Amino acid sequence: MINIMFAENTSYVTPTAIARRRINATLRGPVLDVLGGLMPELAGLPSGRAFDAILGDCDLLYRCFQTFRIRRTAFRTILVDRRGRPVTNDNQPLDCGRTLNQVIAMVVRSAAKRHFRMRLDPPRQRLNAPGDRFETRPSPGWRGMLERVLTPSSPPPIVSRAASAADLLYEAIKEYLLHDWQVPIIPQYARMTPVEVQEMGSRLLDFRDAAQLAAHLDGGEATRWPVGVEADAAETPVTETAVAAPEATAVDRRARLNDVLTADGSRLGMRAVVPILQTLEIHALVRPASHEAMRELCRTLSATSAGTVRQLAVDFGLPPENLTVVLAAAADTLAPEIYRRLFGIGCDREMARLMIVRARASGLRPDSPPAAFNAFVRRLFAPFKA
Repeated sequence: MINIMFAENTSYVTPTAIARRRINATLRGPVLDVLGGLMPELAGLPSGRAFDAILGDCDLLYRCFQTFRIRRTAFRTILVDRRGRPVTNDNQPLDCGRTLNQVIAMVVRSAAKRHFRMRLDPPRQRLNAPGDRFETRPSPGWRGMLERVLTPSSPPPIVSRAASAADLLYEAIKEYLLHDWQVPIIPQYARMTPVEVQEMGSRLLDFRDAAQLAAHLDGGEATRWPVGVEADAAETPVTETAVAAPEATAVDRRARLNDVLTADGSRLGMRAVVPILQTLEIHALVRPASHEAMRELCRTLSATSAGTVRQLAVDFGLPPENLTVVLAAAADTLAPEIYRRLFGIGCDREMARLMIVRARASGLRPDSPPAAFNAFVRRLFAPFKA
């Protein structure tokens, strides 16, 4: 009976929390063990706190990522799915249920949060005065103890505090902390204000070098945007639950720009889109009338600008399948010249922004079924049907 009563009062552990713990354990255990054998410099880190020391050192963390990329085969027993099979695709779920890209984003966000707090926040004051921690409390007595056992446990009271400068910056930028190449740029991100981050939006990802972003923030000649990037108005990022690690809570399935753009980063890449169009589910939605119609559709899609892709994938958060469906439905509904004017290189990004606003107002989320996005886009552009 006592066991049953206690079992009923045991708090439920969510699948997300379980995944978070598994990722933490793997990073601090097997991953760190392999890295230690490949990087002699890790031997001098404090015992039991090596992982935290790495997260607190952007240079060292980046070298760890580089070592992982170069010696990936050394981690082959860790990079497996739930059936123990090797995982070679960074977007394929691992044994923990998250993809490698998601785990990388989690680590990058955790490192950024630590760096922001260390650089922007003064030493935190203890919430309790000295002695409060050991204050003796009166015994509740037998009746009080019985009430505690029979009454479902409630969460401890939340001690509210004003958001710090580091917290505000992190909340503004976390949606754009996605790649391991961003780790060396974290100290430059710390120089920005939340307003600057919001104004720059997804274009923050166009700065792939710390010196380049530093020059932009310092002003002068380097305030020009990187080659091939239009300095048009950016949008405030869509606020979603962060995947920050090891405090991660949500799954980030957004299409990766490196995967869906051409090699020069200027347009939508067909190498990623065509296989998605050929899947049974997506092909049934797009329904090209003939093989030539599919080729014409791909020609139209290939004119989609990187700015449009960035808004849909990064700002709105669409995964590759929904990104493809949205653009394919628009290209199939509109005349090619109209599509290129709305979504092609040099287009006004206002159309993509308004489409995102309408989609959200219609109740669509990034993870909504592809069929829902297909129906929404075709309804939206039906008055302009070719």
